[in-house]
Amino acid sequence: MRRRAFLALLAAGGGALATAGCSTVADARADRGSGVIVSYAAPFDKVWAALPAVLGDLGLKVGADNMAQGYMVVESGASAFSWGERVAIFVERIGTRGHTRVEVVSKAALGINITAADWASRIHEKLGQRFKRL
Repeated sequence: MRRRAFLALLAAGGGALATAGCSTVADARADRGSGVIVSYAAPFDKVWAALPAVLGDLGLKVGADNMAQGYMVVESGASAFSWGERVAIFVERIGTRGHTRVEVVSKAALGINITAADWASRIHEKLGQRFKRL
């Protein structure tokens, strides 16, 4: 009886741990202002148009986008090293010279996932190959 109770407790605790700290797409969007921000000497439309190719080069897929509000939500699936990540990309026009600010917020899909990739630096590196940084 004790063993059965222990196993049930262990299973319940493991399930709670696995779901605790999960990051959702809405969480990634809600974390605007906490990501890595880089400004580029390129118009909004060109940066926006380049993002799907940049993300594709990195093996990421756009889950949702809204050009009018200037955001893309990207998901990375689970791998041998990670439970996956959720990435929100915020693109906004700055100034009158046609410059654009890009913020990338990268969150682990599971809060306890210490091996989750940080996509912000990788995305900005690829964008930096296409556009001059300010």
